[in-house]
Amino acid sequence: MHDALALSRLYGFIARCLEEEADRALIELLRGELQAPLEALGLRFDDAFHQTPIETLTETLAEEYTGLFVAPGCISPYASVFETGCMFKEPADRAIDAYRAAGWDYQRRMSGEFPDHIGTMLGFCGLLAEAEADSLATGEMARADEIKHQREQFLADQLGGWGPAWCHLAAEAALHPFYRELLRLTEQLLWSELAVSVDRQRLRELKELNRREPKRLDYDADFRKASGL
Repeated sequence: MHDALALSRLYGFIARCLEEEADRALIELLRGELQAPLEALGLRFDDAFHQTPIETLTETLAEEYTGLFVAPGCISPYASVFETGCMFKEPADRAIDAYRAAGWDYQRRMSGEFPDHIGTMLGFCGLLAEAEADSLATGEMARADEIKHQREQFLADQLGGWGPAWCHLAAEAALHPFYRELLRLTEQLLWSELAVSVDRQRLRELKELNRREPKRLDYDADFRKASGL
């Protein structure tokens, strides 16, 4: 279990990595100030990651990102696709309802963005954890408990039944260690947070749901990065 501020930063980092390709700024952070805290969480990158010229690494990671998350036949990062095989179905509606119930609005930046992208959903968990940390810092304990409950409910209801399985499948499909290790960490984070936020019966149910194979979608590659909170 992580404290709220640390959790918000971790969710935010993962969301950034999954919502869009890695760029120079992100790689420099990973090689610099983020290296030690990420290694403390077990996320370590090999010598090649640190020694490859940034321009070359950026191109390599962009190709991997497209192959994993965007191109036809990818491990689609949308809850609707995992659950139904189609884009922008009932899981997307549930995600929007949850965002609005917490006082957040979902705004698209590009036409191919949808609210049930796993990166966007993890980013929302990060926003709630940050709001919880802010309430704790100002002594608003009841408000902090309310926000924590919202986050835990969102995690269980919107991510718990498919997110860990998606991370596992995507990690197995990843060719580059960067995404493979990132996705393994994300799966571990989801299970660790679920283990402390739901009862044993619900956890067993979620584990059973995560044994499902996702639906497959053949879609236009223009449907790509998703953000907008």
